[in-house]
Amino acid sequence: MKLSATGRILFWRGGSLWIGLAGEPAGLHAHHAVQIALPFPGGHVQFQAPSGNWMRFGAALVTADQPHAFEARAQHVAQIFVEPESQEGRHLQRRYKNEGILALPPAMLEQPIERLAAAYRRRASDASLVALARAAVGILSVANPEPKIPPDARIARAVELMRERLGDAIPLSAMAAAVHLSPDRFRHLFMKETGVGFRAYLLWQRLECSLAAYVAGETLTEAAHTGGFADSAHFSRTFRRMFGLAPASVRPE
Repeated sequence: MKLSATGRILFWRGGSLWIGLAGEPAGLHAHHAVQIALPFPGGHVQFQAPSGNWMRFGAALVTADQPHAFEARAQHVAQIFVEPESQEGRHLQRRYKNEGILALPPAMLEQPIERLAAAYRRRASDASLVALARAAVGILSVANPEPKIPPDARIARAVELMRERLGDAIPLSAMAAAVHLSPDRFRHLFMKETGVGFRAYLLWQRLECSLAAYVAGETLTEAAHTGGFADSAHFSRTFRRMFGLAPASVRPE
């Protein structure tokens, strides 16, 4: 199988960093995250919307659930995925929710890109790379301030319970009962708070959990079970639908 990426994938609560050498293009896909693509100095990335031509960017942002294809063959890129229900994700979504795929101001991100590239090349620690990635997200968030609206405590609690039980069956009715809401009220409030339906959000969390396990050294089958997928085929199909490539085509360093 041809490689789609070689590099490091790092996670934190509310986001992840994929940094390294891009390979084969990622086909049309959509995922529940705001994507920030930062090619290393002198480089570029390309994105394509379903009904458009390929567009070239020095840095770009893709809003959550926006279908797109991606290409940066043979270039080093830092890609940051921000969950839209996080504080930073809320800022970015409110500011850019109708933009789809857009260019980011090069001057604003020149220094963060240089720092990420330098840290990756010297094989900096995971914590250092995560801090630099979050600083880049912070620049975009601060540049587009929004009123701080605290998340609904019941939905926040439900999300915590989901994260704790990803390896098990998680019915909507059980989550609603756990936070003292009717299923209909819970469904409506969950969509309002996260911007996506309960099942779609749960699937995204399972995918992220399985990917983290795969990057940590588990086999595809083991990683699939860790995240609550029935088998590696289910995990791989979901991964391809959300990222446009097969998990086996990603080689962690």
